[in-house]
Amino acid sequence: MLPLLAAIAALSAGTWRADPVWHDGLVEKCTYEATRTIYDQERRYVARIYTDKERADPETMVKTEGEPFVLVFKHHLSEIVPTENYDYRFSTMSYVREDDLAPFKLSASTQEDCGASYKEIWRVREDLRWTESVYFPGGGRREGEVEARKNTVLFDALTLTLRDYPFDAPKDMKLRVIPSQKDIHRVPFEPEERTVRYAGLSTESLPIGELPAHQLELVKPDGSVEARFWFAADGTAPRLHVLVRYEGPQGITYRLASMERTAYWHR
Repeated sequence: MLPLLAAIAALSAGTWRADPVWHDGLVEKCTYEATRTIYDQERRYVARIYTDKERADPETMVKTEGEPFVLVFKHHLSEIVPTENYDYRFSTMSYVREDDLAPFKLSASTQEDCGASYKEIWRVREDLRWTESVYFPGGGRREGEVEARKNTVLFDALTLTLRDYPFDAPKDMKLRVIPSQKDIHRVPFEPEERTVRYAGLSTESLPIGELPAHQLELVKPDGSVEARFWFAADGTAPRLHVLVRYEGPQGITYRLASMERTAYWHR
């Protein structure tokens, strides 16, 4: 077994995350046909993931043009899920350090007509602090700390960080996974033991077309599979091992429909 971040640190500079395309001033925008189970029914919607490399202030942990700075990947998942009652809105933004993909910050918010919940994790030296305000009964305001060992990762960042899996030399990886905070309810922050297992290469029929992809499985200690990830086999630009398909808890699925580099904040 090989810890994830140790494997990442051992990789050469010629990886997807070192590609010059990340310095073009644009963002990688991926659109997915998606599903999520709400009120015991499958809901269909469009999910969007925005990924870019930027400089973050180590104190305020927001984008900066000054000094000092930490080079990070920002990975923002934007989802609006319609139901017959009202829309559910999920905004989940993960920041990981560029050099080793270790957690830097997570901001997760959910809004629907009954209320709003907000959760945040951020790095304080080699530990992670967290706070939450959950409107749902049994929630409320809480805060605490998590020890950030070398193989501690954010579930909500795996759609980015697993792009660094050694697909050319597959091996099991032991992780401590902080559970997904993309939920209106209170969710534990305590890491859970998981293993990433390679499940083979296939050609996936997707809305964007047919793409060769590597499948990874996130496995619980009892051997059951918690989530499945498919990443583009092509590690060069523009694909760069991008997530092309996903199946996970709460009936959440993604299937890649389009991919572009864009300045989406401009008209």
